[in-house]
Amino acid sequence: MMKKILIAGRPYSNGGDFLIYDRIVRVLKKAYPEASVELNLDNDAQFQIEKLNEYDAIVTGGGGAQYAEAYVRTSFFYQHIDEIATTIHYMGTGLYGADGEDATLYEYPYSDEMIAYFNKVVERGGQLASRDWTVDTILRNSGVKGVIMAGCPAWYNLELLDKPEDDAVFQGGFADRKVKTIAVSNHGLTKNAQDHDKKLSQIEDLIIFLQGRFPEAKVLLTFNDGYITKYSKNYNLTLKEWAEEHGVTCVDLSGDAEKFKELDKVDIHVGFRVHTHIYCVSNMIPSLLIEEDIRGYGMNETLCLPHITAYAQHSKPDEFVANPYLTAQLSVLLEQMKTQGRIDYGDVFRMIRKCYQTGMKTWLENILK
Repeated sequence: MMKKILIAGRPYSNGGDFLIYDRIVRVLKKAYPEASVELNLDNDAQFQIEKLNEYDAIVTGGGGAQYAEAYVRTSFFYQHIDEIATTIHYMGTGLYGADGEDATLYEYPYSDEMIAYFNKVVERGGQLASRDWTVDTILRNSGVKGVIMAGCPAWYNLELLDKPEDDAVFQGGFADRKVKTIAVSNHGLTKNAQDHDKKLSQIEDLIIFLQGRFPEAKVLLTFNDGYITKYSKNYNLTLKEWAEEHGVTCVDLSGDAEKFKELDKVDIHVGFRVHTHIYCVSNMIPSLLIEEDIRGYGMNETLCLPHITAYAQHSKPDEFVANPYLTAQLSVLLEQMKTQGRIDYGDVFRMIRKCYQTGMKTWLENILK
């Protein structure tokens, strides 16, 4: 009888969430070509328990589904864990946090109920896969058992993963590129209206800096959540208007993984969005991620990329203070990349490939074990 795998998610508009699910579908279909892989991205799904128990495995996670405890607690799987007989496999588990300081890593405020839920998932034959070493550290330190660091599913561009190590695509780096097109991704964390002016000023300064550094290059400004969002509508529309007045082309990446192909033509990405960064490095496009919180920190730490923050050091988590040295740090780093090859993106991709071999494949093998 054909095995059945359900992928269940709760993405909203963020294009990065759709990229995660697009790539996990491809990865699962490659791992289990004889199985039925079904995708359900209905945010309001109320599954029938009997129907769920007909599947051989349930895959969930990615996006907001398990970043914050509130998301997990409102999920159907948390609320009905004792009724679901099918194993549940979390992928790309991430979380919210201010930074990568020890207080965040070793004092993360998971509740006892949340830890008990994750452990119950594992005890019943399911899995919890973290998306970077920082999250992995927090989960293990919190008492969660059986964690696997399998990386972010969006890392896994199968077209490149299947290429041999000596393929020309893995050679060279930023030093050999003539920069004709630059992608800049806008801030992701713009819920606090009091921070809008500070963040607008920061990204405007960033774009002006890049236009001065690469005067002949076209600049694309990407919006992962689209232009009209619940928290960022005024911020996004003001930024879009400013950008277009300054010769920048705005690109909406929301709601569809296919939209990320707009980035295939860029020579470098510099910006704040984790999955714009992930898409680029997974396609061997140089990318510099400016960290807004622990999600960016964890991604750079895991892939051994430089830490550059949007916020000033020692600033309070609930009060955004812009990093006053951001463009100075980028200027030095870009010069180091150009003259001495400081970052080899072939090496970055090889780390992604290693994680696929050592973490993701283990997670995949256990799904229908």
